[in-house]
Amino acid sequence: MSRSTFEGVADQPDILFVPEVAARLRRSVDAVRWLINTKQLKAAKLGGRVVVRRSDLEKFIEDAFAGAS
Repeated sequence: MSRSTFEGVADQPDILFVPEVAARLRRSVDAVRWLINTKQLKAAKLGGRVVVRRSDLEKFIEDAFAGAS
């Protein structure tokens, strides 16, 4: 995923798997799982796999910058 943003990109999936979220955040899969387990990042189980909605990931990123000065 080399795109700098998800906004306005029609070919991006609405549901992301943990490794995709990790690549987007440039963090490890374990770090993303920690964010999910501590309820900092919303996720759900779908078909036995943990997934994150693209809109929830965007909100997580926006909220991080909202607190920055």
